[in-house]
Amino acid sequence: MIRHTGGLILRALSTLLIVLVIAFFITRIAYRNPAAMLAPRNASQQAIDGIALALRLNEPWYLQLWYYLYRGPDIQGAPMGLAHWPPALGYSFRKQTPVTDLILSKVPVTLSLALGAVVIWMTLSILLGVIAARRQGSWLDRLISGFAYASLSVPTFLSGILISYFLFFQLSNQGIFWFPSSGYVPLTQNPFEWARHLALPWLTLALAEIGIFQQLVRASMLEVLGEDYIRTARAKGLPEWRIYYDHALKAALNPVITLGGLELAVIMGGAIVTETIFGLDGVGRLAINSALEGDFPVVIGTTIFAASSFVICTFVVDIVTRWRDPASAS
Repeated sequence: MIRHTGGLILRALSTLLIVLVIAFFITRIAYRNPAAMLAPRNASQQAIDGIALALRLNEPWYLQLWYYLYRGPDIQGAPMGLAHWPPALGYSFRKQTPVTDLILSKVPVTLSLALGAVVIWMTLSILLGVIAARRQGSWLDRLISGFAYASLSVPTFLSGILISYFLFFQLSNQGIFWFPSSGYVPLTQNPFEWARHLALPWLTLALAEIGIFQQLVRASMLEVLGEDYIRTARAKGLPEWRIYYDHALKAALNPVITLGGLELAVIMGGAIVTETIFGLDGVGRLAINSALEGDFPVVIGTTIFAASSFVICTFVVDIVTRWRDPASAS
């Protein structure tokens, strides 16, 4: 187990290094003249050249990468490189703020959005998947499958707009103000308002994921229900609810946990569409706004953050699934 964990850590660090190199290389291709984008309008060529010199933008990309790793693009010369401790993700050219601070200020919004949505879609997917497996071929199974296919067919931006229209706009016209249209309230400030402001974004993301997870739970349950130990449990006279929930579901959850961890990592990287529709100032909006502004240190920083979220979630999922399945850990 220790050897396996060490291999996971080595793979994670290698993945992050590869992502950093690719992100750095792509941003240098995408932003051919970043100094001109950062300069004021109608700036002289001398001013543009001065910005490029101060920020080392006139050097080859691999030298800029080395500087980013071991010193960072801090114009004051402070040791802010990614390889230093604590690691830093550079300095925002636009906001004149450390990229790490910018990202950390957005993480509570994105984390709240991701975890709440995961709880909703995992709970509903497990319940609907077990019900569909128990009633295989029935009208209820077909109804649940139809709902799953419909949720998969509707794009996230469309479901978000429809949810906002019916549950905010139409209800507000009737004098019912259950849900706000946008904004975020910190959990520590007011837990009720925190949940109320995030309810519609949670529902939007949950609808986008329920279809996949419900079908996965159903398929995994049907596969497990054909195993010998399930027939043995029935022969012993155990109640059906215990067979389904205590035996079959426990064995069927590993693929659900694996995919759930990956989807959580994707959302932590920034649910750009959902954050934009509901006015949530999270990591996704920070990334897209920085890309439009040409603030590529923030673009690189958010890319590394997304990759780190994926690596951490994958690591945790691997450990959990091996702990749940002793055969795979031996």
